[in-house]
Formats: sequence, C-alpha cells, structure tokens
Amino acid sequence: DWAIADPDVPNWRNWLATARSVDPGFPQLEREWDLSFREETHAIEAVVAGQGIAVCSDLLVARELASGALLKAHALSLPGFGFYALYLREHPRQQIIEAFCAWLNGQASDSTASGA
Repeated sequence: DWAIADPDVPNWRNWLATARSVDPGFPQLEREWDLSFREETHAIEAVVAGQGIAVCSDLLVARELASGALLKAHALSLPGFGFYALYLREHPRQQIIEAFCAWLNGQASDSTASGA
C-alpha cells in the first residue's frame, strides 16, 4: 500500500503494467491484490509465512533470497525508491560523516559493478 499519489511507486499495478508492456499477452487478472500492507516488512512476513507473493525490495529480502527461504516469482523487477544519507548542515562531526558517506558511495559503486 505504497503512497497512492505517486504514479511510479513499485506496486502490483505498476508491476503488472510493466509485465504487459514487455509481453502484451500477459494475462489480465481478476484482482490485482487481496491484501495490502502499509509496511513492507509486514508483507514480507506474510510471504515468509506462506500467505502469497509480494512486490518488495530486494534489499529487504536479500537474506531470505540468499538462503532460499524466498524465491523470485518472476525475473521482472521495477525501479525502487532510493536511499539517501542525510545530515544537518554544519554538523560538528561533519568530517566523519563525509568520510562515512564516501565509504558508503564506494560500497554502492562496488555493488553496482558486481551486479549485486
């Protein structure tokens, strides 16, 4: 139950539209979802408990995917929301924060380069 006002939100409606743009023969579903959750972690818990499938962040289920507890139902993925490191202007520990952000950017670059 992502922000309804955002037309690009990664939800079932957009996943199905993307699937149909790739494969016009992708079937129309009677209903696009039964349950919706305001918190993605609740949807993940429901899937882990065997209650169905979900559109969720691969970052949040990386451990479950790696262990085999969860499987990707389809190879199609949607672009997600970004994460940002934020801090107060003129923070007294700004040099440490900037060093951490540089390290974080390096980690993100390494992950992108390796296909993770």
